[in-house]
Amino acid sequence: MGCLPAVINFCRREQGFLVRNGNPLGIKVVLDIGTKRLTIANRQLESSTRVLLDRELEKAGLDSKDVKGYDREFQSHLEVGLEVLAGRADTALSIRAVATLLGLDFVPLRWERFDLLVPKDGFFAKGVQLFLELLPSSELRRLADELSGYDLSCCGKMMYPQKS
Repeated sequence: MGCLPAVINFCRREQGFLVRNGNPLGIKVVLDIGTKRLTIANRQLESSTRVLLDRELEKAGLDSKDVKGYDREFQSHLEVGLEVLAGRADTALSIRAVATLLGLDFVPLRWERFDLLVPKDGFFAKGVQLFLELLPSSELRRLADELSGYDLSCCGKMMYPQKS
C-alpha cells in the first residue's frame, strides 16, 4: 500500500438553487422539483453538483426520469445560471457566486468542501511549497471576499495528517 497524500483545505463553497428574482415559484426544497413539476438545467454527469443533485433527488424519493430538463446537461455553473436567467429553466443547482453574478435569487442547500491532495513524495517540492504559501495570503482572501458563497476560513490548513 502506498503512502497517503497530505490533504490541505482550499475552500468551501455554498451550493443551492438558482431561482428568478423573488422566487416566484416558491422553491424551498428538492422535493419542490417534483411536486411543482419544475424544469431544471442540469450539470454534466461528472460534476460534484450533479452528484449532489442525484443524491438529493433520491433522498426526496424523486426519479430523475420524471424531472423535466434532467437530461439537458451543461458544462458550467454559469451556463445553468443563464438558463434560469433566460427563463428556459425554472431552477438549477449551482453556486451562490453565480446567483450574485447574474442577479438571481439563491435558495441555499449545503456547503461543499474543496481539498487539495498532495502526494507525500512531492510535498516539499519548491513549486508545491510556493503554491501552498499563497493559500493563506491576504490577496487570495480579498479575491474570495469579492465572490459571495465562498469560505476560506480553513484555507491552507492541513486536514490530514493532523498533529497528534
